[in-house]
Amino acid sequence: MAPYNDGVQYTFNVSSSTLAYSTKYSDVTDPTVERSDAYWPFLRYADIVLIYAEAMCELGSGVDSEAIKALNAIRARSNANPAVTSGNGAIDSKVALRSAIFEERAKELALEGDRRWDLIRWGLYLDVMNSIGGTNEDGTKTNYDEASVNKHRETKHLLFPIPSAEISTNDAIDSNNPGWS
Repeated sequence: MAPYNDGVQYTFNVSSSTLAYSTKYSDVTDPTVERSDAYWPFLRYADIVLIYAEAMCELGSGVDSEAIKALNAIRARSNANPAVTSGNGAIDSKVALRSAIFEERAKELALEGDRRWDLIRWGLYLDVMNSIGGTNEDGTKTNYDEASVNKHRETKHLLFPIPSAEISTNDAIDSNNPGWS
């Protein structure tokens, strides 16, 4: 089947054999146990450098060379080519630099629990999550992805609900976060 033309029949399904996965934390002592001894970083050097790049981008009025240097330091460490450059059709605006940093954070920090918080901080969470969905057989859009996971989010999903026990015992709290009753 094109475009592969390698003699293998490719089909779509949602079994674990066809889903994407990361080997980032696969170096464990015993992969058959439920609780892993994999090291889970709370904050990595790459995260700090990307935060710095983002800050330099936002503080500057145009394309900031410090932000590009920080971004390239992360890309070089992970053997990502080519290096990010400014001018000559590469990163030529603050918006393009911001997008490059956003994309690098998504790649570098994949499966580390940062993406949702990044999207909320950037004000993109609702747009991104609501653009993910599936297509029904008749071509109409659905809120569910291919694995039947609901991807529709509302403004209430920007904040977690306050536990009812906390509301009932804390006199300073008279209501839950917006959207949660």
